[in-house]
Amino acid sequence: MIQELPKRHASLVPMKFKRFFESRNQKIRIFGPCEVTGKNYEIFVSVEGFFVYLQGFKSIQEALSGSSDEERDFIQTGISPEGRKIRITT
Repeated sequence: MIQELPKRHASLVPMKFKRFFESRNQKIRIFGPCEVTGKNYEIFVSVEGFFVYLQGFKSIQEALSGSSDEERDFIQTGISPEGRKIRITT
């Protein structure tokens, strides 16, 4: 008989977007294909701020205040600045 795995709680961040994370030197690299263009895009943000946001202690604007709106948008939606421009014009 196959044992069913326990269900995980829903993530605070919509992880339906395929993104990858890599941590180095107090920065975390968040990268993956843009949901609109399909082109790879990457950003670097503070490790501490990113995990504070993921834990739900602060909003993304508070936790990643040193990041641009475009960078925060990529974290939340998977859309790069180029994809954002395309989406606005169509």
